[in-house]
Amino acid sequence: MTPVEEVKRQILAASRAIVPVARGCIYGVGLDLVPFGHLPDDGETRWIPLYRDRYAAIDPFHPRYFANHRDSVFCTNRGGGSAAQQQAYVQGFRRPMGMAFKTEIFLRDRNGRIIGGLRLSRTLDMGDFREWEVEALRAMQPVFSSAWLATLTEARAPCTSASLTAREKEVLQFMLEGATNKRICLELDLALPTVKCHVKNILRKTGASSRSQVVAQYYQAQMLG
Repeated sequence: MTPVEEVKRQILAASRAIVPVARGCIYGVGLDLVPFGHLPDDGETRWIPLYRDRYAAIDPFHPRYFANHRDSVFCTNRGGGSAAQQQAYVQGFRRPMGMAFKTEIFLRDRNGRIIGGLRLSRTLDMGDFREWEVEALRAMQPVFSSAWLATLTEARAPCTSASLTAREKEVLQFMLEGATNKRICLELDLALPTVKCHVKNILRKTGASSRSQVVAQYYQAQMLG
């Protein structure tokens, strides 16, 4: 288990000790305000690809709606987006997942920028989060944020380290621009299998599981240092 994952699990466990929930999920947020690296505390991960590919764009609690908000804790009916988007999200995703109520806690750095999020969900029979529970979570938000920020600072996105070769750094720059493997082939005059090998090596050396996570790690490193 990596230090980042360990802290994620500790924050999830701490939140459960404060309030009862059916499912907790913690995730990172890049400079582009796109969530990544979702870690649910119940081990159920089948919903993550569905969320990422179809419902993240209309999620009422997407970080982009709250980047400039002073508060960091929001309950079920305080989401952003249009009414149609909220309805589509609830009917198409949240209800089929069996969750009726939620609280979103955004984790911020010292400048107030969102660097992560904690989503706590409840089933219908558990009832909504009560005012005192929300206030308890609001009081813990700075603690969760500090723990998350300290871990990110220590990890310091390995994709910026000297472990990458000169060619891998060139490939990384194109990845940061959203370039496909075919475009990288053309720009660097490389064969497709060679580019795929470089991308694979970058993922291995950075500890990232996907191209999007490499990009998020890179921009978090810029944000932190």
